[in-house]
Amino acid sequence: MFGELFLGELLVNQFLQTFSSPILDLFFKSLTYFGHPALWIAICAWLFWLGKEKESFIIITMITFSAIVAGFFKFIIARPRPSGLIVMEITPTQLSMPSGHATLAATIYSYFENKVFPKERIFLFLLMILTAVSRLYLGVHYLSDIFVGLILGYFIGKIVLKLDKKISTYEIKITKFREEKELLILFILAIILLAILPDTFSLGFAVLGYYFGFIVYRHKKMKMHNKLVGLLIGTIIMLMLAFFAYTFTGLISIGLFFLLGTFITIIWPEITSKLSI
Repeated sequence: MFGELFLGELLVNQFLQTFSSPILDLFFKSLTYFGHPALWIAICAWLFWLGKEKESFIIITMITFSAIVAGFFKFIIARPRPSGLIVMEITPTQLSMPSGHATLAATIYSYFENKVFPKERIFLFLLMILTAVSRLYLGVHYLSDIFVGLILGYFIGKIVLKLDKKISTYEIKITKFREEKELLILFILAIILLAILPDTFSLGFAVLGYYFGFIVYRHKKMKMHNKLVGLLIGTIIMLMLAFFAYTFTGLISIGLFFLLGTFITIIWPEITSKLSI
């Protein structure tokens, strides 16, 4: 529907790609994952298993909101990806504005902006900017996609911060589904997310599984006797589930992604508790 929103927008991408080299390609391909939901879902799992359920819950909520907002605008604007560039990302989705990676990176930065020390804030800010630059360097977004994503993400982060303050007034203990209206809303939002982005956000089924596990799990602190071993084994299993989820298609893939989410909040906590890992 839209091409370049201002004259010479693609020149920014072309300029950055003139510096292309194997090392720089690897650097930006790695760095771009700061704005990828997969990294943050893994972080959510580690936090949850270490007994930091609230922190885990907040991050998964940031993923949900940023994906829904970015996905909504992608669907409405329906802007195609830039053409005439060297696309260095293996499987970019078809829609371009706003950048989902920039949106999530800005959401993360905005939420933690006033929660960390000044040096850490600068570090997070640089990660956010470099993540945005990586999307231009990799040739999968226009400059305006990045700007819109950063602006949206910043506001989303502040909204989730307000939600965080509300959550802080009570402990997250999922004992009765009806008592947790916020979780019901998030569960519904996750379903909406999948309706909006059925092909572009497959990890949404993992988010759905995470919330489902949070709802039905009779919360109790994990008793991980050896945290290093527990985290290592849990991460290996989680990576295997993700690998097979991406390998298969259709209902099998959906089921595996959903299983991945429940593995974080139900399956692995139960296993570690019963086997005393």
